[in-house]
Amino acid sequence: MPTTTTTTTTTTTTPRPTATTSGGTRGRLAGSLHRTWSLARAELLLLRRNKTLMSIALLMPVGVIGLFSTIEGVGDGGDAAALATASLVGMLLLFVVYYTVLSTAVARREEGVLQRLRTGEASDAEILTALAVPAVAVTLVQTVVLAAVGSAVIDLPLPQDPLLCLAGVLVGCVVFTGLALVTATASKTLESVQITSLPVIAVAVVGAGAAVPLDLLPAGLARVAEYTPLNPVLGLVDAGWTGDPSGADVGRAAAVAVAWALVGLAAVRARFRWSPRV
Repeated sequence: MPTTTTTTTTTTTTPRPTATTSGGTRGRLAGSLHRTWSLARAELLLLRRNKTLMSIALLMPVGVIGLFSTIEGVGDGGDAAALATASLVGMLLLFVVYYTVLSTAVARREEGVLQRLRTGEASDAEILTALAVPAVAVTLVQTVVLAAVGSAVIDLPLPQDPLLCLAGVLVGCVVFTGLALVTATASKTLESVQITSLPVIAVAVVGAGAAVPLDLLPAGLARVAEYTPLNPVLGLVDAGWTGDPSGADVGRAAAVAVAWALVGLAAVRARFRWSPRV
C-alpha cells in the first residue's frame, strides 16, 4: 500500500506592537478630554436656551460696573478698589458657578439624564466636570472682561499679579462646584434649589465680610470667618489684584481654599445622587 505523508505547516504569528505606557496614557487622556468636551458643548447649548441663567450671566457685568461706579474712590486703588474686586469675584462664584451648577445638576438628575449618561463611556468625573465647564468658562471670561472694562470706564486698577488672581478664581470655581454638587444631593426638585442654596450663600457672604465688615465682628467670629468657603478665595484674588501677597497671608488662604476643594470633591464622590429623588 502506498504510504501517505502528511506535512504540517506551522505558522508563526508575530505579535502586534502594543502601545507604550506613555502612548496609552496620552490616548486615554485624549479620549477623556474628547468625551468631556462633547458633554460640555451640549451643556453650553442648553445654557443658551435657559433665559434665567443666561440673564444672570450676561447682565451681571452691567450691574457690577454700575455698582462700582457708585463707590467713591474705586479708581484710587485703595480699600474701595479691594471691595469692588471682591464683590465682583464673589458674585461670579456664587451666582454664576455655584447657582448655575447646582440648578443644572438637579435638573439633569430629575430628568434622568445623569443616569443615562452613566451607561455610556463617560466616567462620573467626566460627566460632572462637563456640567461645570459652561459656568466656569463664563466666570473666567466675565472676570477678564470686567477687569478690562472696569479699568477703561471707572479706572479700576488692573491686577498686579494676574497669575495669582487666576489661581484664586480657578480654586474658587472648584470649591463652589463641589459645594453646588453637594447641595444638589439635598435638593429634591429644581424649585427647592432656591431654598437649599440659601445656607451656603449666606455663610459665604457673611464669612467674606460682604454683609458685615469682619472688623466689626467679635474676634472669635472674625477668626471663624477666615475659614468659610469664600473668604480664602477672595484673599487670594485680592493679593493678586493689589500685588501685596504678604498682607493677605496667601499661604493660609491657599491652604484653606484647597482644603475646601478637597473636602467638597470627596463629599461629592461619596454622596452624590445620580438617580431622581422620589
